[in-house]
Amino acid sequence: MSEYSKNNTVFWILLGIEILALVLVCLNVLPRELVLVSNAIVLFYLIVSPIEDGLFLFVASIPVLVALPISESFDSLSVGRIFILVLFFKWLLSKKQIKFQRIEILSILLLLTMTLSIIPAIDKIVAIKKIIYLVNLTALIIIVKSTIKDNVVFNKIGKAILISGGIVFLIALIQLIIIYFFTLGGFWDWWANHVSYNFYGENLKQIVKTNNAWFASSPNSSSVLRIFGSFTDPHSFSLYLLLVIPFMIVYAIPFVQNKIREGKISKQQIIWLIWLVSSLFFVILSGTRGIWFGIVFAIFVCIYLFIKKMNSNCVVSAIMIVLIIFIILIPIVSAFTAIPQFKESGGSDASLIIKRLVSILNLDETSNQGRVYIWKKSFESFKKYPILGIGAGNFPIILKQDIALAKAGSSAHNLYLNFLVENGIFAFILIVLIVLEILLNIFTVLKKNLSPDKRKLITAIFVFFVWIFGYSLFDIALLDERVFLLFLTILGMILAIERNPEVLKYE
Repeated sequence: MSEYSKNNTVFWILLGIEILALVLVCLNVLPRELVLVSNAIVLFYLIVSPIEDGLFLFVASIPVLVALPISESFDSLSVGRIFILVLFFKWLLSKKQIKFQRIEILSILLLLTMTLSIIPAIDKIVAIKKIIYLVNLTALIIIVKSTIKDNVVFNKIGKAILISGGIVFLIALIQLIIIYFFTLGGFWDWWANHVSYNFYGENLKQIVKTNNAWFASSPNSSSVLRIFGSFTDPHSFSLYLLLVIPFMIVYAIPFVQNKIREGKISKQQIIWLIWLVSSLFFVILSGTRGIWFGIVFAIFVCIYLFIKKMNSNCVVSAIMIVLIIFIILIPIVSAFTAIPQFKESGGSDASLIIKRLVSILNLDETSNQGRVYIWKKSFESFKKYPILGIGAGNFPIILKQDIALAKAGSSAHNLYLNFLVENGIFAFILIVLIVLEILLNIFTVLKKNLSPDKRKLITAIFVFFVWIFGYSLFDIALLDERVFLLFLTILGMILAIERNPEVLKYE
């Protein structure tokens, strides 16, 4: 057996151990402490294995990174944060010099600015915790870009992302099936007390259980379940899938091209297309209106790329087809939610998704009124504390809420505005510059001599990043731990291409 085959076998065994342990714990077959054993095995592997193999396993494991049951009072620390520290120190020990790119410099400046916001923070402990959280996670960029030294490792990390997306998809599919065997209330109770508990720990479980967005409703309609997978809310779930979809497109686009040109398709391409369409289906079924609205930004950038001929028009057209499929699926998914098992009272309303879509621009809608109110309070807070803000993680205070609700999504419902309010004007300028720098980096990479598959992938990443940054005008789900880790991984891959010409070479 070759060294690669051995490593690949070990990878699947360890990933299987992680998933099996989590399943057994969630089903109450074994105690929650079992995850300590399974994650200890993974931790040992990360320490002794080559860093690229450890990174491969880590990225694939992002959806099953759970809170460690260390004690009754301390049971919400994500094992992923420990894994990142191990990988970072391995990288640090093997690195003779550190060379930062512009995005990393801007990110360091942002973190320093956030550190200053500790001074005015009412709850300084929360502010410190949030900064440590971001420093811990953003170290992943350095690990990824430094580890990807050639095309082989690049493709390996891309494969890991697809595996993680497959795990998220399967959990969502299981969730969809489960609701046929439970009442909606019974499902809510079981999932919150068993699955959420074992993923997030008792403290966060209680916060999520009492302040969740698992259901959608409209006047004169019963509540409908929003698919959220293993995430704390549907917004994070849908955003994670959205980040994975560009990697699916690389394999699904040939289906479109071959169908048009030669009429030739393969079973593998059909499977990729089905998975892609099904993922779009789940994104819509999450009921995340901001993502539906954000697609407008993606469409505009596709039109721009097409007109400017900045890329292969065939690639851009294929991505545009994916966006159109998403729009077409909205009324189909709306009809799907009329299934009685999806409903709180067993009623039928085949137009709820459509109603939510139409309500995006309706300022009289309850959710929109709440968002406008939050934005108003945010600007009032900014006027009082323009320079340093009110402190990292302290946003709930301006709404007179329990600060613990920050973990349940209490925010400005706008990523950029959230930084403005919590960390001041300089942090706002820096986050805008970081977003622009990210898009500029991807745009620069697109001008390089890329292989056909890399051109498809980078083009799709560019379009979907614009979509996500547009969606971030309405939510801060990008900062959810698992979503943020995946985002940082993809960003690290982009920086690796810019940093190392070897990554551009064909296999």
